Amino acid sequence: MTAATLADADEFERQARKLADDAWLAGTWEDRMHAEDRAEELREDARNIRARIKSSIEHIRDYYGLDLWVGLTVKHEGRPGVIVGFAGQYVTVQLEGDDHPATCHATASMEYPPGTRVGPNPDERFAHLVQTAA
Repeated sequence: MTAATLADADEFERQARKLADDAWLAGTWEDRMHAEDRAEELREDARNIRARIKSSIEHIRDYYGLDLWVGLTVKHEGRPGVIVGFAGQYVTVQLEGDDHPATCHATASMEYPPGTRVGPNPDERFAHLVQTAA
């Protein structure tokens, strides 16, 4: 999930607020109820997007001991970039010079700034895969 996906969540919430505001101007009771139902669906979509992003960040923290966030400067295969999103155990990185972000496994050919690791208990099966810059 990229920053654009998070922007989608914000847009869903904006649409929901507008529908809820407009519901009171609707001509019939049925129209108001329909608008309010649609507004709640949009709010639920926004909550689901945010929950998936949070789950991805927690998964990466729990399994690999990495505290990552959108905007963190990283390297993938030696190329500098910036994290722009998350999806499961993957990070979405906008690499310098590329038009589109790359989806990269959190530990595969990734290099993180010093101090990125957190603890105290990343899954020991994966901790050795994490590289931080010296």
